[in-house]
Amino acid sequence: SRGNNPTVMEFEARVAALEGAEAARGLSSGMAAISATVLAFVGAGERIVAMRNCYGDAYRLFERFLPRMNIQVDYVDGSDADAVTAALPGAKLLHLESPTSMMFELQDLEALTKLAKAQGIVTTIDNSYATPLFQKPILHGVDLVLHSASKYLGGHSDTVAGVVAGSAENIARINQQTYSFLGAKLSPFEAWLLLRGM
Repeated sequence: SRGNNPTVMEFEARVAALEGAEAARGLSSGMAAISATVLAFVGAGERIVAMRNCYGDAYRLFERFLPRMNIQVDYVDGSDADAVTAALPGAKLLHLESPTSMMFELQDLEALTKLAKAQGIVTTIDNSYATPLFQKPILHGVDLVLHSASKYLGGHSDTVAGVVAGSAENIARINQQTYSFLGAKLSPFEAWLLLRGM
């Protein structure tokens, strides 16, 4: 049951279908999804551009843990395309969150992902608040969509889980680079609770 359990795989397939993605990977929390994704695509000495007012624990990951790996994170107002444009050169990853936590600031996803793609920068987004019902970031060019499945996907406040969805190639990279090693695999029972909620 480590990873490719049938119940977990069913949950992953349903999230991928909802998001319009090729594949998904379920994890034991939303932060596990963020950590596994970021660390699969960003290495020592590299840089991330993130939206200001991002989720509190994501901010703490960026500020407390990543500096120990010499990874720099610069924060921008995602509604200011000029500020994002100025921050992107040399970045490895653009982390979006629309709406952002607490402040509910929005970004023009299509415009920002075009800016990132022009420079070969991977884009991620925390889509926990909007859910695939109200926003499908992959249709706007985002590479990887993250969820705290504990919230609206689960819907009953009785489970903790996370998920990341994207291309089969990007999910394979997460599987190879971080998923197996961080110890944050989704249990079959939690996946069952998520399927019930969805």
